[in-house]
Amino acid sequence: MKFIIKKEILLIHIKKIVNIITKNPIFPILENILININQDRLKLTSSNLEIEININISHKHYSFFKAGNTSISGKKLLHICRNAPKETNLNFKLINKKIKIQIINNIFYLITLSTKKFPKFPKYTEKKEITIPQNLLKKIISFTQFSIANHDIRNCLNGLLLEYHNNYLYGVATDGHRLAMYKEKIFIPINSFSMILSKKSILELSQLLAEKEKTVKIIINKNQILFCIKNISLITKIIDGNFPNYHEIIIKKPIKSIPVSLEKLKKALLRTSILCDTNFKGISLKFYNNLLKIRSKNQEDEESKDSFNIQYNDEKIKFSINIFYLLDVLNVLKSKIIYFILDIPVIKIQIQSLEEKNIFYIIMPLRL
Repeated sequence: MKFIIKKEILLIHIKKIVNIITKNPIFPILENILININQDRLKLTSSNLEIEININISHKHYSFFKAGNTSISGKKLLHICRNAPKETNLNFKLINKKIKIQIINNIFYLITLSTKKFPKFPKYTEKKEITIPQNLLKKIISFTQFSIANHDIRNCLNGLLLEYHNNYLYGVATDGHRLAMYKEKIFIPINSFSMILSKKSILELSQLLAEKEKTVKIIINKNQILFCIKNISLITKIIDGNFPNYHEIIIKKPIKSIPVSLEKLKKALLRTSILCDTNFKGISLKFYNNLLKIRSKNQEDEESKDSFNIQYNDEKIKFSINIFYLLDVLNVLKSKIIYFILDIPVIKIQIQSLEEKNIFYIIMPLRL
């Protein structure tokens, strides 16, 4: 193996695949990046057994001398690239069981591991293939991913549901205390599909997706899914389990719909959070007499109150809510006005906006 590549070209691609690499004393090969080169393309691969990322670099971006394959430490290669001077070339040459990397007068010798030990995802058998806009998938992730559970005993809650039926594409995440749903009407030439993707794979995918109107090809197998984005592919396992019926949770015929300024609410919450209980993270909201009153109290019996005018002059409504769950919602919505959509008595709080009708948030009230 022998090739030369510019620092900037290699660095931009290494950054895209190195995040899934973690220290693994049991399978040290998983700390490595697989390098495979011929005269047509340079292929870089990383894996953590759950996710695999592949990047193909066109032959026009490197100088080719000898084909071959090997694997070297991903983190060390990243540090070498980062610290190389600008506009310099990295000269790679495989010598016995070490890779020589020369940058001007600086030479590194890195140990390699056999590519035969590198894990490979099973070949696709039965599969569905679809194409959707990249910006749509990125929207789904950005508006919902913060509601994914962390290490919940119900494994299906530790991922994001991506589902298609009745000409609507849904992205749904819930941790049992809150729910985020994004839906959009789109024609996909298959009847339906439903899959749960892990939080880690969702975060990695979001980094690879572009905002522009380009498409991503998705190949769905029984146990895994492949996303193809230009010269990059991400393969991940699908989480097994039955996701909760989110359609039943959405409030369809609310008794109350209260408009509130997003900016005023966010500023008031940030002030009130200073004296919030660090364990329960709860605050109380009271709607009445064209006012929204916000109150927090902590373990030291300290208290904070805030209020501002709203357009609501009906019966008094009061409930407690996790302040940071509410802030998560306000941080992603772009509307000037949001609506608290409620049934009476308040057993769940739904938050929506008129400008972003495809986004639904449910937060369960607290008992303080």
